[in-house]
Amino acid sequence: MASFFGVPAGYSDTDPRVFYDALSNRWFASYVSFLDLAGSTNDRARLHLAMSQTDDHTGAWNVYFVSYNQVFPDYEGEGVTTDKVTVSSNIFDIDGPFYFGVETLVLEKADVLAGLPGASVHLFGFPRRTDRFTVRPAQGLSAGNDQFLTTRGGSTTLTVIKITGTPAAANVTEAYASDKTMLAQNAPPASVALGGNIDSGDSRLLDAMWRNGRLWTSASAACVPAGDGTTRSCAHLIEVDTGPNPPNVLQDIMFGETAQYYSWPALRTDASGDLYVSLTHTNASIFAEARATGRMAGDPPNTLNGTTLLRAGDVAHNSSRWGDYLATAVDPLFPECVWLVGEYSKDTPGANWGTFIARASYSAGCDGDSDGWSDGAEGTIGTNPTLACGTNAWPPDITNDRFVDISDVVILTGNFGAPVPPTPARYNIAPEPPDGFVDITDVTRMVGLFGQGCS
Repeated sequence: MASFFGVPAGYSDTDPRVFYDALSNRWFASYVSFLDLAGSTNDRARLHLAMSQTDDHTGAWNVYFVSYNQVFPDYEGEGVTTDKVTVSSNIFDIDGPFYFGVETLVLEKADVLAGLPGASVHLFGFPRRTDRFTVRPAQGLSAGNDQFLTTRGGSTTLTVIKITGTPAAANVTEAYASDKTMLAQNAPPASVALGGNIDSGDSRLLDAMWRNGRLWTSASAACVPAGDGTTRSCAHLIEVDTGPNPPNVLQDIMFGETAQYYSWPALRTDASGDLYVSLTHTNASIFAEARATGRMAGDPPNTLNGTTLLRAGDVAHNSSRWGDYLATAVDPLFPECVWLVGEYSKDTPGANWGTFIARASYSAGCDGDSDGWSDGAEGTIGTNPTLACGTNAWPPDITNDRFVDISDVVILTGNFGAPVPPTPARYNIAPEPPDGFVDITDVTRMVGLFGQGCS
């Protein structure tokens, strides 16, 4: 990783982050490195940023860095909109615990996607704010130029920030910083687990995302669950309507259960606005495990649907760190499918933690057999969503010979323009979901796969 980002020899490195931006069909990554020369005035640091040149993460990337003297950017968060890339981090002295404030940088998205030389990339930096700590830029999941950010303004205050403009136009502005009342967001206690407690985090916000005028943010928080008399670690999830000025809090969910501990929630919504959350769960009888929760967009406000186990813990966790590797991400090909990255206690030398990745959908929107069609679409078409190849398995292989060839095309074109039903649903392979007609979308999809086989 150090070689990928071009970290200089002798530097320490930390805080890797990566996500896929469906707005540009590119991968974005960030990293931090620093050089600490004890007793020296020559300490150095870098904030590394990288963007893939195509949608292939194994291909070439455009790599940049921002230099720092005597200080370093800690716990960076990165957000994107249609026209901006925004990075916010906490600035600390490399040699000591001195805090110099939140730094928020805005980059011209078109410049970094084009791979312009670093000196040609338009960049705007807001003055550092010592009155703020840990600001989370939201990842934009739908088209929009305004960058929304969240931060804890106080124990019961959520601050929603809106940035407009672009560096190239020289009009980047903090349009507002709106303080909204929220449930108490205080540092949670350690999460009790079998064999030893785990770190639940502190009072900072962890994650933020925006889609179609709705901003979600999350954190670990102290709460006393209903029916319990003890303070636990709970998952705090907040939804904000960013349409009006000032914005409105729509939901403020403090998720906890008697004698249970939940922490480190990461969240995303699918294309329908359904919410998915990856989080850590513990109690005194189990090792730390990865779980998921969420809610559908039409569910009653301030409610969640319980939890689902992703991966049970194996051993007692024995390090001081936890929570760095939870995440959620919307599948770029199947926008009703969300990937969940959870953390669980695993028998690994020196750390005893591992990551587990799963995918989930409220509407059969995932592609369980990885054949290019969602489970829901295959249910409509009549193919097997658990089998990628074979009889009635791969949607474009109408003749079941494991290839897309002229015989499949002839059947499809022979039914061109026909409604489904009475025409067999097997011929309606596009779009996603199928539209009830055999038309040009079906032919185009099949021709695009002509000559290919399944396995």
